[in-house]
Amino acid sequence: MSHKGRSKPVTQDWVEYIQGSCSPEKAASLESLLLEDDSALAAYMQVMNDMGPNLPGLESKQRFIDNVMDALPSDDKEAELGANENGRRRWYEHRMFHYAVAACITLIFLSAGWFDKLGPGTLQKAEPSGQPTYGEKLVNVTTGWLDRLKP
Repeated sequence: MSHKGRSKPVTQDWVEYIQGSCSPEKAASLESLLLEDDSALAAYMQVMNDMGPNLPGLESKQRFIDNVMDALPSDDKEAELGANENGRRRWYEHRMFHYAVAACITLIFLSAGWFDKLGPGTLQKAEPSGQPTYGEKLVNVTTGWLDRLKP
């Protein structure tokens, strides 16, 4: 890739960047160069390897690990992401709503007698006129409802 208006960074530029002693503008320029140019990334990695023994170590490895783990998303944070601006989920996103819908559909099927038509005798017996069986009708109606319920 070509980098118009940019000069190739020298080793001293990478050393200053790693030590944090370069200007914010220069640091931003070097960071964008790292993302765009593979040779710049290779030069940066070489300087990092050379400086590795001279770089300061961690004061507390456990504290560093704890800070990284705290920064990772957790189940609580994922639940917050599903919340609206007030911090509450919409009513149709609650698990109990889905259970209630399933229970209502089951009650409708029971009251209509569709489960009675699914008995052992009706499943084996096909309609002589080539019409679909009650089981096939039930599956078609159910899948139709589910297709309409999908967001």
